[in-house]
Formats: sequence, C-alpha cells, structure tokens
Amino acid sequence: MIVVVLAFIMAKVESSKSREVLNRVKKIDGVQEAYIIYGAYDLLLKASFKTPEALSSFVVDTLRKIDGIRDTVTNVCATCD
Repeated sequence: MIVVVLAFIMAKVESSKSREVLNRVKKIDGVQEAYIIYGAYDLLLKASFKTPEALSSFVVDTLRKIDGIRDTVTNVCATCD
C-alpha cells in the first residue's frame, strides 16, 4: 500500500522576495504547484509526500529555512480521491 500525503501549504513571504521564493519553491521535490496569492498569505503550495514524516521534514527543514519565508500554515487533505 502506497500512502500519499497531500497538503496545501500557505506561507507569508517578505514582499520584496515573493517571486524569488516562488521560483525556488517550484524546484523542490514534492511541490506539485505553487502560486503567489493575495490575502493573509502570499504563497500557496500544493505538495505531496509518501509519509507524514516527509511532509513534516519538508515544512520544518526545507520550507521554513528559505530566506524570505516568515510563517507557514499546513493543511493536510483528509482524502485524495
């Protein structure tokens, strides 16, 4: 059985770094889609991983360490079909 963890992640980004962060995030394994958005958050990512631990590692060890990202919110999908 293959487990797929699908998540939508929103990030607050320093305004002067939005495009730079977007282009960097799009190249990371697991990221399927990434968009600059308007509202309370600046970036929306759709990402999938094989395990919850891989998702956690992505958010904590990769995404939050990108220069310009100030805050994240992760929304894990209950179903993927």
